[in-house]
Amino acid sequence: MRLPARHIILLAILGVLYPVHVRSALPMHENILKVSFGGAWQVDPYLSAFRYDGLEVGIGNEWWQDFRRKDTLTSWSHVGRLDLRAMRLLNPPKTNAYYAFGGHAGWGAYYRWQPLRQLQIHVGPYLELDYLARMHNTQVNKPYSMDLGIDIEAMAGISYSFAAKHTSYRLRYLVRANLLGYEYMPDYWQSYYEITEGVAARHLCSGMWNRWMLRHEITLDFQFPHSTWRLGVEHEYLRYGTRDMDYLRQQVHLIVGCIFRYRMHPAVRFDAL
Repeated sequence: MRLPARHIILLAILGVLYPVHVRSALPMHENILKVSFGGAWQVDPYLSAFRYDGLEVGIGNEWWQDFRRKDTLTSWSHVGRLDLRAMRLLNPPKTNAYYAFGGHAGWGAYYRWQPLRQLQIHVGPYLELDYLARMHNTQVNKPYSMDLGIDIEAMAGISYSFAAKHTSYRLRYLVRANLLGYEYMPDYWQSYYEITEGVAARHLCSGMWNRWMLRHEITLDFQFPHSTWRLGVEHEYLRYGTRDMDYLRQQVHLIVGCIFRYRMHPAVRFDAL
């Protein structure tokens, strides 16, 4: 059947105004809102010679976005994360406690290789800021301590996707380890007056020789017809310091999150929606 000329002209105009190939080329955004709960273990020789352990809760946001791809087998993408944590830890005799608040934020780019339709492998650099402040619950001469570091890290991961009748699943393992960075180490050993009078500090170049940091997680994503959820476990390990001050921090927590996937067209005006 031959279309009338006016219909052909109308279709041509619509093709110019709303090109299909542009919409299909828009990068995919994946946003993950999550909460976490688990255990924490910390050694801070400035606050106490004991190892403190307790519970940790947190919230976080994680986003993944593709750069514009040139082919379907390989691509560069980027990822950003923001995680906030709160902890309450006790010493072994249960006679003292301290509270810890902080988190880490970072951004990285990774090269994704897809040898199979269901399998993806990616590696790349990652830049991260890590901070955690600790304060004693009871009144002591040295009530406050903290960790502060900026790390250039190596990031790697592998994921495998599979489907059932009405759902699909993605199993993914991610790992990050520090390579080089900056570390702030307060020069303590004074008294509580150091908080108001100022604390001398050492600014150090950090790396695998004096700062060991590892973060890795395994997650399983469940995609249902109207929602997508995440369930996973994350482990964090940090050890740094000098011969006299050896700091250790370790956390293991359960992750529960909700995943949103969408495409955005930046040229569409708000008043045109």
